[in-house]
Amino acid sequence: MRPFTVVLADDQRAYREGLARAISRHRGLELLAVVERGNEALHAIESLQPDLALIDVRMGGLLGTTVCELLRERHPDLPTRLVLMSADGTSAVGSEPGVDGFVSKDRSRREICEALVELAQRSRVLTAR
Repeated sequence: MRPFTVVLADDQRAYREGLARAISRHRGLELLAVVERGNEALHAIESLQPDLALIDVRMGGLLGTTVCELLRERHPDLPTRLVLMSADGTSAVGSEPGVDGFVSKDRSRREICEALVELAQRSRVLTAR
């Protein structure tokens, strides 16, 4: 089975680079793009249509929740699973319209990668039926 493709969007350089390395090294994931602003995330997701997009809630340009809303509004059939992440640890944003999941930044990089794979596998099973 091919790895799940990922776009990563986060404005904190050190965190973004560390998570990008972890995603790149994970055998079940393939990193397509790394961006630091919401408007860049919107463009990358629209053009690359990855399996997963891991988007920080608070970024410059556009908030992560706004990115998700715009993507679902513009592309209602977009197959990309949109996953928000936050250091706040509140999963309430995960229930926002258009959001498929939430991960807390206080989780280890390995746990975040495994959560992404799990979400992507679940979505493939659902669409295969």
